[in-house]
Formats: sequence, structure tokens, C-alpha cells
Amino acid sequence: MVKPDRRVQRTHKQLQQALIELIDKHDYDAITVQEIVDRADVGRTTFYEHYRSKDDLFMSCHEAVVSEFHHIHSHPESLLLPEAPPGIISAYRHLVEARTLLYPIFQSQDGQLILRRIRDGSARDIEAALHTIFGEADSAIPINILANYLAGAQVALVQWWLEKRQPYKPEDLAQTFHRLQRAAIRDAFGLRDAE
Repeated sequence: MVKPDRRVQRTHKQLQQALIELIDKHDYDAITVQEIVDRADVGRTTFYEHYRSKDDLFMSCHEAVVSEFHHIHSHPESLLLPEAPPGIISAYRHLVEARTLLYPIFQSQDGQLILRRIRDGSARDIEAALHTIFGEADSAIPINILANYLAGAQVALVQWWLEKRQPYKPEDLAQTFHRLQRAAIRDAFGLRDAE
């Protein structure tokens, strides 16, 4: 296994920390790459060696959230479990911790782009997971449509929860979404509980 380069890790951490500090004081849309590199004390060229844009840097700041949702779908069998898997509960807990940082970004001009990236990645993962479980089994709904519906529903639910500051516990929200997702998948593939 190749060890990650410490200098690269240090640069990533400096840039991520700089963005988080700037978001705490300024509107996300108003923050420039130059402000980020100045605060991180790295060169602009260095920034672009590691990230394509400010949004790309932002996404790396929240890779833990995104990877939690991707991790869930990397275990296809978890889609049909009666209870929400621990990974999805962890992801929702992380969202609560990051709420104050995420809310202004989701409201920003680039918020929809960021949400679309999360949704599209999640839809690809769900589609792959469904193909792993069911192969080419007959579905009442084409798998790509089902996957995009589920990913869109999850993003919309999380966005609503963060924006409206709903009082639901992350564990309850994760369980509710999992039940809705499981019901949609079971219905699409005509699965019934044993009687």
C-alpha cells in the first residue's frame, strides 16, 4: 500500500482549513481562490495542482459526508436491511455537526451545483448497487430512474432538514429515509415479505 505524501496532506489541510475559516466570516459566493491561498499561505499554482475550483476544495472538506453516503451504497445488501445501516446514521450525524457550515453554502449561488454533484454521485452508486443485487432482473421502474429518484429524494430531505432546522434526530431521519428507500426498491422489484 502506498503511503500518502505528507506534504500533499499538509497542503490539503491548509487549504481546507483556510476555506472553513473564510466561510465562517464571509458569504461563500464572495470568497475567492486568491483569498483562500493567501489565508493558507500557499501559491495559487499550488492550489490548482490540487483542486480545480473553490467548489472542488469545498467538496474535499466534506468528503467524509459524501464518502459515508458512497460507502453505504458500496455495500448493496444494506439497501434492503430492515434497519438503517450504521454508515448512514454516521453520515446524518456528521451533517448535524457540519450544519452551520453547510447551510450558507447550500444557500449560495454554487449551492445547487454542489448538491447536483452529490446527487449524481449518489445516483451512480445506487444504480451500481441495484445492478449488483438484482442483475438484470425485471423492475417495474428502470433502474437508472429509480436510482436518480432515490438520490434526489435523499438530497432534498437533507437540504430541507438543514434549511428548516427540523428537530429530528439524525438517527430518526436516517431510519426514516432508509425505510422509504427500502420500500421504493422492494416495490420496484416486486419483493414481498414472507407471510
